[in-house]
Amino acid sequence: IAGAIGCESSPTKEGDWFAGGAELPPNEETLRMTARILAAKGEFAKAGFAVDRMISDFPDRPGTYTEGAEILLQQGRVQDAVALLDDGLGRLPGNAILHNDRGLCRLLNADLAGATQDFEAALEVDPGDADFVANTALAAALAGDEAKARALWGRVLPEDAVESNLAIARGARSRFSHGK
Repeated sequence: IAGAIGCESSPTKEGDWFAGGAELPPNEETLRMTARILAAKGEFAKAGFAVDRMISDFPDRPGTYTEGAEILLQQGRVQDAVALLDDGLGRLPGNAILHNDRGLCRLLNADLAGATQDFEAALEVDPGDADFVANTALAAALAGDEAKARALWGRVLPEDAVESNLAIARGARSRFSHGK
């Protein structure tokens, strides 16, 4: 059967792609997916090299910093993730995605004031983004401002979900009362 298909092992004409050629440099998406796959396999050092390459080659892209922060979080390195997102915001001031992600990291560190600041900055840039609205609502609920939380969550959730989220936030509030 293989002979009938006509498979040849050598190029049939000049420039055939099997003949090789100049290797193209990886693009941002290739590096991001490589880092993600390596991290999923637990190969964090190799994933870190891919992130370092992203920072070197694509320093003005938010995905460079969000992907790197996600890999750091998978290792439990929350403060390092915050520092990387700080670097990203230094390069891309006011970027809503970077603010939101840094807010999530700060929330993991029980830094409610910092998280609130970041969520509000993200929401100010894009007031229609449901994630930014919901995260700002969560911060308000954890801080005890249930009226603000209810109003914000009411923009993106049905009423029963708003009340359920408020109840959960009440239960978690004590973890953040002594936050930074």
